[in-house]
Amino acid sequence: MQKKSKIIIIIASYNGQEYWSDLMGLLSKERYDDFDLEILVVDNNSSDASVEYIESRYPDIKIIKNKENTGFVGANNIGYEYALQNNADYIYLLNQDTVITPGFLQPLYDFAIENKFGSLQSQLNLWPEKEKINTVGNVIHYLGFGFGKNSGKKDKHKKKIKKIHYASGAGVFVSMKALDKLGHLFDETMFMYLEDLDLGWSLNILGYDNYLVPASKIYHKYEFQRAMSQLHWFERNRLWVMLKNYKLGTLLIIFPAWILMEMGQIFFAIINKRFLQKLKSYTWLFSFWQWRLLTAKRKIIQSKRKRKDRKIVYKFSGRILFQPLDSLPLKIANIFFGIYWWLIKNIIFW
Repeated sequence: MQKKSKIIIIIASYNGQEYWSDLMGLLSKERYDDFDLEILVVDNNSSDASVEYIESRYPDIKIIKNKENTGFVGANNIGYEYALQNNADYIYLLNQDTVITPGFLQPLYDFAIENKFGSLQSQLNLWPEKEKINTVGNVIHYLGFGFGKNSGKKDKHKKKIKKIHYASGAGVFVSMKALDKLGHLFDETMFMYLEDLDLGWSLNILGYDNYLVPASKIYHKYEFQRAMSQLHWFERNRLWVMLKNYKLGTLLIIFPAWILMEMGQIFFAIINKRFLQKLKSYTWLFSFWQWRLLTAKRKIIQSKRKRKDRKIVYKFSGRILFQPLDSLPLKIANIFFGIYWWLIKNIIFW
C-alpha cells in the first residue's frame, strides 16, 4: 500500500485570539481521505490569550511557542523546519486573519500530484465582503512592487487554473521538493512583507512555476491601511529583492526608472509623514553588514538559476493596478513607467 502524502498547515500567530473563532472552528474539522493533515500554529510570543484559547478548545492542534516575535517570516520558517523534521510533502501557509471553505485543500492536492510546481495559491476573497476579490494571483511590478490582481473587483467565479507571478502568503500551498532545491522557505532577512514575492520570484528562477487554483477558496480579513503603516519594511524589502534576484544587466537597464521611482517614493513618504521610515530603509540596506549579506545571498540564488531573466521578467507589470492605491498621481506614473518597461523589456535577451 502506497504511503499517504502529508500536508502541514502552518499558521504564524501574533495576538490572533480575535480571529480564532472564525478560523479554527472550520479548520479543525478538515478531514481528507487522500492525504494526512496536520495543523501547526507558531506563536510569536503573543500578549493576548491566543495560545490558551487554542490549547483549551483544540488540543489536537500543535503549537510552537516562540519566546520573542520572530515576524511573519521567522514564524513560518520555524514551521518549515518542523515540516522538514516530520517528513511533510507539502506545506500550506495560512494567515491567522482568514476564514477557510470546507475542502479547500483538495483542489490543490489534486493539481500537485499531477504537476511540477513551486507554489499554488488559493483564490482569496475579502471578508466580510465575500463576493469581492482580495487576490487571484499576485503581480510583480518591475520596480519591485507586488500587488493582488483584481483586488476589490467582484468575483466572477472563474475556475481556470493559470500561471501567476507569485502567490500571496495569506494562503499558499508550497512544494517541499521545490523548497529543497531552493534551500529555504522565506529569506530570514525580510521579517515581514514581500517575502512571498521573493519566494515566488526565487522559485521561478529555479525553473518552478506558480499557479492560481481558484477551486480552492478562502476569505481574508485584509486591511490595506494596516499594511501601509509599515512603509519601512515594504521599501527595504522591495529594494532587497530587486538587488538579489535580477541579473546585473537587468538592474542596469531599469536603473533610470528606478531612480525616478525612488524620488517619487521619497516625496510620497514626506507628504504622508513617513520620511523617517523611508530613510531607515536606506540606512539598513546600505549598511556594511547588510550589503555583505546581500552579496552572499545574491551569489547563491544566481548560482541556482535555471531560467534567463527574459523568460521570468518579460511578463512583469509596468503598471500598478491596485484599487486601494488608485489615484491621479498613480495613473500618471503608470503611463510613464509602463511605456519605459514596454520599451526596455524587449531589449532583455539574457
